[in-house]
Amino acid sequence: MQMVLMPNPNQSKRTPTKPTNPNDAWILHREEIDTTQEGTCNVYALIDAFSGFCFGQTASIDQPELEKVLELFSTAKSTLGFLPKELMILKSDPFIEMFHDICRDLNIPVTELTAKELRPYVREFSKSFAQFKLMGATTEDEIDEHSMPLPERLSEIEEQELDAFIPDSYSPCSCSSGKKFKFCCKPIFREIAFAMCAAQDGYLTEALEHMKQAETKVGRTAEVLCRYAICWSFTDMTKTHQYLKETFAVNPNHPRANYLMGIESVGTENYETAIAYYQTAIDHYPKNDRFHLNETYNNLGTAFYSLKRYREAKEVWEQALLLLPSDETVKNNLTEYIYENPLVPKELRGVSPFIKKFL
Repeated sequence: MQMVLMPNPNQSKRTPTKPTNPNDAWILHREEIDTTQEGTCNVYALIDAFSGFCFGQTASIDQPELEKVLELFSTAKSTLGFLPKELMILKSDPFIEMFHDICRDLNIPVTELTAKELRPYVREFSKSFAQFKLMGATTEDEIDEHSMPLPERLSEIEEQELDAFIPDSYSPCSCSSGKKFKFCCKPIFREIAFAMCAAQDGYLTEALEHMKQAETKVGRTAEVLCRYAICWSFTDMTKTHQYLKETFAVNPNHPRANYLMGIESVGTENYETAIAYYQTAIDHYPKNDRFHLNETYNNLGTAFYSLKRYREAKEVWEQALLLLPSDETVKNNLTEYIYENPLVPKELRGVSPFIKKFL
């Protein structure tokens, strides 16, 4: 099935170095879909960068089949009569070496792009695909059965925060297990998200039911135990401490558990202890986990500031902003407590050059 999508809304804003003709560049773009039979599947779509036209898609549980990827290129070539001048692909794609080999054989140069650079070209497809997932695909065959209406566009800030919050399937898992997210905590991501929302809204029984479902899937892992601790933290700190004790017994370096202990230590004004906990969390969160690192650096800055260690507070708050430039809380902390604070030595109040663009 071939799907025709709307033209890229940013097409007129492209620089001369970007695709200006249908044969300039194609994109091999990866999305994910949860199926009832196969679990999480990768869906690779071959898209024309100029028009947004999708030549076709192929789905696989893990690495795509070489023959199916080649079939995508063959279909596209048959449609247009030529191969592109280049293939654009996400530089962090888990199977990028395989695609380099394919393009080498086809004599197509490969351009690796960041997610931000690639987003304007795939935004319409991604929005269409997101709507498709809401329709409830259940098998690999269904992936090629529909074309979908487009949902409302997210703001750029919302896109940044969503990208930071939801890890890529092949990124290291945030629980510090050493496994990839897909093969660790992704199967319980939904249950944990629902549990955290329910607990925060005061529905403890519902939250615990979601966590029980997560435990049934993966057992009493450090992540599951830590999330139980969070559920109970709104009503019973004794149970919270019991679950955190179990968490540390399974993994003493669990980042979220250390982060929670840091928050508790700040609450009791044990700032040096809090700093140690926060630093352990930072050391064990994956380096590409911008969301959790951002919030940990932000809280670390608060601990440093409480000890009047202004230089260190400034450094870690600025690091938090670099990780997630849309974070208004960090911006306010820097502005109110550092840049415009007369209690801070004058030489520390200047905005660092690499931060100015975010303010």
